[in-house]
Amino acid sequence: MGLSLSDIFPGPVDRDSELLEKLHQAEFNLITMEYQKVAATLSGMSTTQMNDDDTKMEYLFIKGYLFALSDYPTSDAVFCFDQILNGLDEEHQTIFSQLAYVGMGIAYEHEENFERADFYFSKMPRLLANYPSQDADIDNIWKTLTLLFYTGNYYSYRNDFETGNKLLKTLIKISSQQHVTFYVARAKFRLARNFKTQHVASRLVDEAIQDAYAFARFNNNQKLIARINDYQQN
Repeated sequence: MGLSLSDIFPGPVDRDSELLEKLHQAEFNLITMEYQKVAATLSGMSTTQMNDDDTKMEYLFIKGYLFALSDYPTSDAVFCFDQILNGLDEEHQTIFSQLAYVGMGIAYEHEENFERADFYFSKMPRLLANYPSQDADIDNIWKTLTLLFYTGNYYSYRNDFETGNKLLKTLIKISSQQHVTFYVARAKFRLARNFKTQHVASRLVDEAIQDAYAFARFNNNQKLIARINDYQQN
C-alpha cells in the first residue's frame, strides 16, 4: 500500500522525526517478538539526543519492554519505567504511564514475583474495559492494544480466564474496528490455549489456532508461527 511506519504510527513533525521513525520500527518489532532487532535499533540511542518528552517516553517504553521481555535484570526495566512515572509524566496524564505500569508487571512476572506483578497489572482491567474503541488517535490505539494484550496474557497465565479472555476479546474487537491486525494472531493463540485449559469445545480451540496461524502468516510473524507449530506438535 506504500505506507511508511510514520503513517501507521503518526506523530507531530518535529526535530525528533528521524528518531521517531526508528522507534516506531522498534515498537512494531516488539509486537512481532523480534527482540534482537529492537535491541539493534535502540543501540546508540539515548534520551540526550531527544528534544521532546513524548519521544523520550517512547524510547523508554520500548527499551523497558525489551528489558522486561528478555533476559535483562528486572532493575534495568524498572529504571526505564521509573523515568516515565517519576520524571517525564509525574502527573500520569499520558498513555506512557499506563504502559509503564504494565511494563513493571511484565518485568516482575518474568522473575515470578507475582505479588508485585499483581499490584501493577491490577490497575488495568477496569480502565481497559472502559476504553473508547473509536479513539481517533491511531498511535494511542496501537499502544492500547499493547496494554490489552499483555494484561490479558498475564491474567490468562494466572488462570483468571474470565478477565484474560475478556481483555483479549476486546483487543480483537478493537483491531477489527480499526482495521489493524498485528496483535490479533497473538491474542487468538493465547485464547486457544485458554480454551483448551478451560475444556471448551475442541472446535473453538481449533478455530482459534487456525485464526492465529492465518494472521501470523499474513503479518509474516515468523516467531509466532514457530510457537504455534511447536504447540500443535506437543
